[in-house]
Amino acid sequence: MHPDDRGLIFVVPRFGVDHDPADGRRVVCTNFDGEGFPACYDGHEGTDFMLRGGFTTMDRGSARVVAAAGGEVIRVEDGFYDRCHGDVQSVDVTCDGHPLGANRVHLRHANGWVTQYLHLKQGSVTVAVGDVVRCGDALGRVGSSGYSSAPHLHFAVEDDTGGVVDPFAGEVTGPVSLWGLQRDADGHPGAACDPAWTRLP
Repeated sequence: MHPDDRGLIFVVPRFGVDHDPADGRRVVCTNFDGEGFPACYDGHEGTDFMLRGGFTTMDRGSARVVAAAGGEVIRVEDGFYDRCHGDVQSVDVTCDGHPLGANRVHLRHANGWVTQYLHLKQGSVTVAVGDVVRCGDALGRVGSSGYSSAPHLHFAVEDDTGGVVDPFAGEVTGPVSLWGLQRDADGHPGAACDPAWTRLP
C-alpha cells in the first residue's frame, strides 16, 4: 500500500494464505503462524488487506495499491463493477447482477514469480500490459470487484511453476519472509522491497 495510505488499511483482520490442505468448513484453516480463523479461511490462496471504513472510504478515493516488487505487467483487467458485497440471504457474495469479474493487475518478476493484485476499484488501474514497474509504483486503488464481500486488496504470490507462495515467515512457513520488513511499527509489512528475488531484468 502507498506509504500515505497505510492508515486506511486494517492490521486486523488480515486474512492470509490457508496452509491446511483439507477441504472443510470455511472457518477451518491454518495461516503462516499456525493461527486459525479469522487470520485465514479455508482454501484462501492470498492475503486480504481490508479497507477501513468500507465503501465510504472507497468513495472518498480509497487506498492506493502499489507494487510490492519490481517487474513487468503481464495482465490487466479494469471496468468491472466494484461494489460487490456480502449477501445475508444467500450467505455469499453478490455483484448486484453484474458480472463477477475482478479488476486486477499481475506482475512477473525477474525470477519468474508472479504477484497478483485483485478486487481493484473500477477505473483506478494506472498501468498497462508490458509496462515495467518498480517497487512502490502505483497500480490502482482498493475496491470490491469480483468475488469480494467488502472493499479490500487480495495480494497473491505464485512461484515460477504456478504454486502458491505465502510471503509471510512464521511457524508454518519457516523463517524466510518475502517482505523487506515483515512487521513495521504500524503492524503492516514495511514499504521497502527485498531486492534479492525481484531485480528487474
